[in-house]
Amino acid sequence: MSSSSLIDLLNLIQEYLTIILGILLVIGTIGNILNCLVFLHKKLRYNPCSVFFVAASIANTIVMFYYIIPTIYSTYNSPLENSNRIYCKLRLYIRNVLLSISRTYLTFACISCYAQTSRNVHIRDLCHRKYVLRIILFVPIIWFIIPLHIPFLTSIQNGKCSMWTSAGALSHAIYICFVAAILPTSLMIIFSILAYRNLRQMLRNVAPVRILISNEEGVCQKKEKIRLYKNDRQLCKMLFVQIIVYMFFTISYPIESIYYAVTLIIGESKSIERVAIENFILFLISSFLLSCYSAASFFIFLTSHAFRKSLREIFASILSLICQKEI
Repeated sequence: MSSSSLIDLLNLIQEYLTIILGILLVIGTIGNILNCLVFLHKKLRYNPCSVFFVAASIANTIVMFYYIIPTIYSTYNSPLENSNRIYCKLRLYIRNVLLSISRTYLTFACISCYAQTSRNVHIRDLCHRKYVLRIILFVPIIWFIIPLHIPFLTSIQNGKCSMWTSAGALSHAIYICFVAAILPTSLMIIFSILAYRNLRQMLRNVAPVRILISNEEGVCQKKEKIRLYKNDRQLCKMLFVQIIVYMFFTISYPIESIYYAVTLIIGESKSIERVAIENFILFLISSFLLSCYSAASFFIFLTSHAFRKSLREIFASILSLICQKEI
């Protein structure tokens, strides 16, 4: 295959993937709205894990609108970041902030899942609603400060927006590996394992035993414990699946950042075909896969019986309201 044919093929595939991104934007927005409705439902709204899911869904929606729409525009027109210096400096910075906010909420969802299943009352107190809301408000402030190096290291060179020094690209790649891969995945895995262990202990405590409970209050308390256990178990199940999907869609992004930084430091000459392939892989990893993750949470949550049940109740309520208005 000639170089021109290869480039044309990659451009054609990218155009089709961009169309899919547009579809993902619509589906992902609807899905994230449904996520918020379900987790704000009366049965789940008081669970701290649900609150973090709502915050992450809102952050994912903003990520999609912020990045997918300019990506679609850039496919058929000259990229805005290559002609506007301010937008060049802000685009990567703001997207990094939004993605970091989303993954931080997911990490705190893991921590809250562990805390609320803990037998230690002081650890469970950390899941109090006021603390959860403070964390949700505090996280964006932190992430607008931490990656402030990005605007200073980004500029337009030879008509393309990119990191302006090899050292800057390497430091940014190390930063991405730490904040997008090493730190969040480590915390997610650790607290997920601890939450799973707590759930196993809860199961042993609330499982039916051959002991007769003599009073009605004792029976009610036991039923309430079983109900709480089931809710926590369903939320943790959704969380575990979400972590696996997060790792699948995002693990390639730090690797690609390291590769870009190393090739920039080496300064080797690249053929036209290699540049086209690298640009396509960059689009596939940094635009397509990350956008897929932002839109995928609704379908992840559908694996939970509790989520599907709450969703059906919401749809039933909406249909009931529509029928009442028609009458």
